[in-house]
Amino acid sequence: MHCVCEWQAKWNKMSDSLTWLEFLSQAKEFLAMSLDLNDSWQLIEKDNQEPNSFLKYTQKVKCANELINVEYHIVYSISYQVPMLYLQAHRSDGGLLDIEATWNLFMPDAPRSDLYQMLTPMEHPVLFRPFMALHPCRTGEILAQFGKQSKNRILTFISVYGPYVKLELSNRYGLIKENNQRN
Repeated sequence: MHCVCEWQAKWNKMSDSLTWLEFLSQAKEFLAMSLDLNDSWQLIEKDNQEPNSFLKYTQKVKCANELINVEYHIVYSISYQVPMLYLQAHRSDGGLLDIEATWNLFMPDAPRSDLYQMLTPMEHPVLFRPFMALHPCRTGEILAQFGKQSKNRILTFISVYGPYVKLELSNRYGLIKENNQRN
């Protein structure tokens, strides 16, 4: 048991983990920023159970000659204690993109041998349906690099990880955060 405690203490120092309540609070703060900017993020609350809420955003992404409807979810990972990005991509006829088409859309230049470690099929922890997810194994470590500079780790997470799957936030999010701190 002593080894586990030492490992946990070391992990907490080198990662930026979140509790469920911190995640939910920061998700609501991010949602307020989105509303201020007339962006279309939503907070989906399945029920009051932990952790049955997530942020949702949809957009269309151009792929060859068609528009792909992509639905993004920012979900709390109980195992890693960090935000996780899940997504589903659908063709205009409603058909779900298969794994190869999803990889080609979001990570066309990545070596195929690495893709399962980056963007992988997983069951959505709230909806219990298949989604693609950016693997969270190093998220805490990466977020920790921002230290106390990050006032909202959800915003930081989406800003860092989103571009890998064509989810890019407006720079206005950074400006609204600065303006709120001045007031």
